[in-house]
Amino acid sequence: MSVSPLARGRSMAVAAVLAIVAAACSGGGTTDLTDGAADAGYSLAFDDGSPESLDEALDGDDEGDAESTRVDERSNDHLFRVLESLKAGGSQGPATSTTSTTTPADGSAGGAPSSGESSPISGSTATTIGGGGGGDTAIYTGELGRLGRDQVVVAARAPAPTVAPGHLPLTGLPGDVPNRPAAVVKVDNGRPARPQTGLNSADIVVEEEVEGGVTRFAAVFHSTSTAVGPVRSSRTTDIGIINGFGSPLLLYSGANAVTDTLIRKQPTVQNRSAATSSGYWRSSSRRAPSNLYSDTGSHWASATGGPPPAQFSYRSDGDPVGGVEDGSLTVAYRASHAGWSWDGIQWLRTQGGAAHTTASGSQISAANVVVVEAREVATGMVDSSGATVPEFVFVGEGKATVFTAGKRIEGIWNRPTLASAATLTTGDGSVIKLTPGRTWIELIRAGAGMLQ
Repeated sequence: MSVSPLARGRSMAVAAVLAIVAAACSGGGTTDLTDGAADAGYSLAFDDGSPESLDEALDGDDEGDAESTRVDERSNDHLFRVLESLKAGGSQGPATSTTSTTTPADGSAGGAPSSGESSPISGSTATTIGGGGGGDTAIYTGELGRLGRDQVVVAARAPAPTVAPGHLPLTGLPGDVPNRPAAVVKVDNGRPARPQTGLNSADIVVEEEVEGGVTRFAAVFHSTSTAVGPVRSSRTTDIGIINGFGSPLLLYSGANAVTDTLIRKQPTVQNRSAATSSGYWRSSSRRAPSNLYSDTGSHWASATGGPPPAQFSYRSDGDPVGGVEDGSLTVAYRASHAGWSWDGIQWLRTQGGAAHTTASGSQISAANVVVVEAREVATGMVDSSGATVPEFVFVGEGKATVFTAGKRIEGIWNRPTLASAATLTTGDGSVIKLTPGRTWIELIRAGAGMLQ
């Protein structure tokens, strides 16, 4: 059977990396994996158990070439087995899994792989970065990781949001309020990760830019239990997101050592990293690293704390919306464009000009889209390609543009502390009220003209 030139090239690339990793596992001294892999044309700066630049090389555009796909999957599986051996301590063999396989609690997610077609993951994850590592936060130059949770950075413009009794705190919809904390899940938005599972069951979703201009989601769940994924790694930007939800769970695949140290220092966050927690599985129908899934129900079963604080103020029936008519928007992230259009009932999302659907086939929708402009600062870290790992400072205040009920409202977001929920006000100080339901937050660079 013939093998495509692209498949042969990929296999050679994997072989080169395997040779480097094998040398490190042989016990013959210390091997600098990053430098060695660079000589082979790839970097081994790990994000969440996988060299992303290699994964991208393995996941090219030749999906129609079945043989090349099979070659890539075999090579990728082999690479991950060797990497697990390295993470376990040299040539001792693959790390023993201590992670239980979890079956989705309900069918609401649609398309989430079950434990029957997947493999539980190892209880440890290699986390290195191409500019530092080892958990030494001295290299960190960002801002969020240096702030105390209750440290005031700006005066409040409005009282903290509240919802009426008998209404869900993160959506403003009427209903029985579950006595559990919010669960924030980091979700992949790379091409191999789509369609994702569970996003239309989230109460709030924050889209954030990471290195290279690609985006990831921080999906926040409270009202609904669901399977969700693919789960990916955390960034220091998340410090400015998770703290506003009280004592949330944070589900993520892992992080480089510096970022993980800073994330784990957040005093009220219940850390559920796949590196140290059970309740995750990998789907055999997708390639790593975009094949890691979890279920919020399995984590809530052992969580502590009650409901999260309200994040927005909501309109009652008959309240005026304000603003101006505007039925569409585009957010021009550096590596992709996210679009939203009003269909008369809800906002529907597109990605790269096409409908962005979930694994169940439904298009991603929201009752509100809030575009938040925040300062971008360098973290002192770089990824495997040498790109700067950014941090978006979602504390303080800045410009906000609210899209609700087919209208656009210009305003200001304000967060005095990391622990505060952001308030949304117009220039005259009036509180901007949203439509009850799911809200998407598009977190963008201030003054960059990304909102179109």
